[in-house]
Amino acid sequence: MKEGKSLPVTGGSNYVLSTLRLFDGNQSKYCYVLNNSAVKKGAYFLVRASIWAGITPPFIPRAADGIFRFNLIVDGDLWTTVAVTYGNTTWNAYEMYIRAQRSMIDVCIARSTPNGDAPFISSLELRPLLSKFASSILMSETNRIFSPVRHANLGVLPSVEPTFTRYPDDQFDRLWLNVAAEPRNVKVTESPIDKVTKETPPVKVLQSSLIGEPDILLPYQGLDPHGVYFVEFHFAEIDPAVNASGRRSFNIYANGDLQNTDGAIDVFGTVGANAALTQYFVVTPTHAGDINFNFTVTNTSLFPACLAGAELFNVQSHTDITESDLRNRIEEIKLGLGLSSYTGDPCLPSGFGYNWLNCSNAQISAIYLSNYHIGGTIPSPISAVSSITKIYMNGNELQGGIPDLSSLIYLEVLDLSNNNLNGSIPQSLATLKNLKVLNLQNNNLSGTIPAALLQRKYATLLNFEFSGNQLCEESSTVTCVSSASTSNTSRRKNNLGVIIGAVGAGILLMGLVIIVGIYFVCRGRRAFTPEQPLSKKQEVQSSKGAPAIEKVLPNSIHEFSFQEIMSAIDNLNTLIGKGGYGSVYKGVLSDDRIVALKVASDMSRQGSKEFLNEVNLLSRVHHKNLVKFLGYCKEEKLVLVYEFMAKGSLFDCLHSQNARISPLPWTTRLRILVDAAQGLRYLHYGCNPRIIHRDIKSSNILLNDCLEAKISDFGISRKCFVSESGAPPTAVVGSPGYIDPEYVRTMKLTDKVDVYSFGVLIFEVVCGRRVILNSSQQQIHIAQWAISSMKRGVIDDITDPVLNKEYDISSVRKVLETAVACVELESLKRPSMSDVFLALKQAERMEVESISNQVFDPPSAENHY
Repeated sequence: MKEGKSLPVTGGSNYVLSTLRLFDGNQSKYCYVLNNSAVKKGAYFLVRASIWAGITPPFIPRAADGIFRFNLIVDGDLWTTVAVTYGNTTWNAYEMYIRAQRSMIDVCIARSTPNGDAPFISSLELRPLLSKFASSILMSETNRIFSPVRHANLGVLPSVEPTFTRYPDDQFDRLWLNVAAEPRNVKVTESPIDKVTKETPPVKVLQSSLIGEPDILLPYQGLDPHGVYFVEFHFAEIDPAVNASGRRSFNIYANGDLQNTDGAIDVFGTVGANAALTQYFVVTPTHAGDINFNFTVTNTSLFPACLAGAELFNVQSHTDITESDLRNRIEEIKLGLGLSSYTGDPCLPSGFGYNWLNCSNAQISAIYLSNYHIGGTIPSPISAVSSITKIYMNGNELQGGIPDLSSLIYLEVLDLSNNNLNGSIPQSLATLKNLKVLNLQNNNLSGTIPAALLQRKYATLLNFEFSGNQLCEESSTVTCVSSASTSNTSRRKNNLGVIIGAVGAGILLMGLVIIVGIYFVCRGRRAFTPEQPLSKKQEVQSSKGAPAIEKVLPNSIHEFSFQEIMSAIDNLNTLIGKGGYGSVYKGVLSDDRIVALKVASDMSRQGSKEFLNEVNLLSRVHHKNLVKFLGYCKEEKLVLVYEFMAKGSLFDCLHSQNARISPLPWTTRLRILVDAAQGLRYLHYGCNPRIIHRDIKSSNILLNDCLEAKISDFGISRKCFVSESGAPPTAVVGSPGYIDPEYVRTMKLTDKVDVYSFGVLIFEVVCGRRVILNSSQQQIHIAQWAISSMKRGVIDDITDPVLNKEYDISSVRKVLETAVACVELESLKRPSMSDVFLALKQAERMEVESISNQVFDPPSAENHY
């Protein structure tokens, strides 16, 4: 095992338990691959994981109750949840009986929640079992796995050491807990025992028996009330006085129900003296999780009941591992991309597959490898995973050409942007009829773009982006040249580690800077009101910052006449809003499309050249989460025409009177955040030149009929280009409450300005409150208020009351932690929008899995010895 780190353990004398291996990374699971020569498909094994953190562990649990919690996984099954008390002086052993599904067995450990305790393990053992065991036969017949609750050696004198009976006394190295009893209730022999039973319990267990008075009560508590249990009782008649059939006979009851319905248990009458007898039963606990076994003598019995050993197993459901051919393809993909640290089943258990894969119905539907720092070439085995619908491999260091992916007939999204790919665009991509998004921006591709792809793009059947390459259209007579490609520095991925305490330490400072920011914003806005023209210096800077004008716009962008505009807005009678650019009208075009029209005010001072440059940019910025630009008018009025967003702004959906009556549920809020993050990520990394929005807020997130979120107000009239040189802008731009305090202080514009604003937006969506909270004495920023509550461990008190706590708490916590990371006072500590998007996607998956109960809920019974 190369992953994790070995740490010493204090307070123990057992060499095996003197160290532990801690796995504190971000993978969904960490797996040991057991593949010695004995492991063959169909063979049976006992797997044992021993857990001990020592008397003074080098780390502490995250839960207030002082208990470490994490999961054990075997192959595709969630085995159990480990619960280890901090400073426990004894070690815990967890066992599982399994049947190998191939020539290796994966034993994995994983966090129980994304932000739960880092898992650790002291030792891992594999022991072969016999196929003749009753447990083995049942596993085969029922397709189940058996988790031992306890192997008990009953009738042991108090003076017997050690605590366990195991190898070499048990050739299969089962751990038999020696259960002491009063001497009067113990019968012992040194005579050999004939182990005629196929279970082959240890002779040492059979050489001592618990004797009843006259009955025996054997209770089990804390079991899964909904579980099914398999029990084996082992007997041997070792009392010389019992020398005839019927002298010792008894019945076995489980919670009052007779188990041995074929007749009373008579060990001597069945197998004779000094010989083993095993009885098997399947039982269920009470609603309280109890099973009480009573061994009750019959009316004719001359001797009390006896019992030598007992084994109780939790019968658990079993999932077949991912199909071997698919696993082999994934192994080849891992090898090609340097992802060999990911081990175990790629898809199972549900919720614990590789975090860069999306699996559904034993098939892989998506690959999410955005900004994973991977290199090499795109592995050709990807083309053999025919079920894939989405591939995101953008923001890496991939080289070479694009392989033939024509076999991926269900592929809908292919994002290979921001890599170092070369060669031409394969013609085979045009054969993918289901492809809706193709992003090849910012690579080293060259040659002619396949005409079929361009036809689909201009027919709006394909969202196809290819800027930042040396490409040209088939009909063009111009030499293929590249536009300026995105800097490699934009691909860097920041660590999304969240330390709430560190952020909390700067809350007072943040509040002070925010107040100053509000002052500068208001002041800045006054400086740029339409009534005041730009200075000559500002005009020059504005024109230099604009891209070169292209003479030809895409066919999908329409130039409207002023008469068409006036007709659409009924001669200015359909006003729906006003902004810094001018008035916004709702209109209906001649083809009955409903649109929103932004009409520049007469005093906006935007020249025709700047306006056409803005049109040029808007015509090339296409993403499903950006409000779609449809056309323009440059006659009597300068007009921009956009798609109409029927549900209005996110601000209205959160804060209007109707929002209290018909509130947005948590799943919808999550989807809106994911949509908005994806749109903003595109502006930062998918546009050329890159665009910084500078005014991310809930009123600039618009919603369509399906409540899909799209970002508005991202045009170049707002001078939103990234300043790679760090040159200060002429004034602070943004909205009070959303603006980055560091931006106010330094006047340095980077993409982290948008990240900060987006963090504030997340708090607004989760809390359902405006970003500036008015208390009786002062104004409080929503981030200050929320982080203070989070430091106290209070989550439900932060969330919007109208949600009625109808959400998965882990999902909400993940979203809030992402928000905390976004509003770090130091911009360098903030995540990128790619990181934010992935974190929100993970939170969304957690919520969906919680709703659909896809994640297996493990039993509460534990194997504590």
